[in-house]
Amino acid sequence: MNRDDLGGFVCRFTIVHVATYIVFGILFLNLMDYAGRFASPELSPLMRPTDSSWVMAGPLFQFIRGPILALGLYPLRRLITKDRWGWLKLWWVLWALTSIGSVAAGPGSLKGFIYTKLPWQHHLFGYPEITLQMLAFAYLLGRWEGRVQSADDSPLAA
Repeated sequence: MNRDDLGGFVCRFTIVHVATYIVFGILFLNLMDYAGRFASPELSPLMRPTDSSWVMAGPLFQFIRGPILALGLYPLRRLITKDRWGWLKLWWVLWALTSIGSVAAGPGSLKGFIYTKLPWQHHLFGYPEITLQMLAFAYLLGRWEGRVQSADDSPLAA
């Protein structure tokens, strides 16, 4: 049985995405005082308060975002298991496309630096969380995909 099917990849991707999103979100929410930052005069017109029901439901929306990202990266899934550093390549692709290279002019994106009036500190504020969450995500998914690939390549999998 080939466990490297589309459904399996999407499920594994989504599980790791949601788990790392929640863990790093809670950690940095407290470490970086997101409540205070979001209430600042510059960000309050843009960001919802952290006690908003929409913000609290944010992790649930990751069950939609995870499969969308997984489907986009499915054709590149061998990149993850091809070599020892495949997970790091996955991290770079995700980090570059979803943070710096985001098509939205949000805080932290290249477009955000150009088109918003936010001070540069607000653009750099989220990078530690995004970088570490995506590193953890890419590493964990890379390990899991590597095990699936190894199991599929074994003589017993045929």
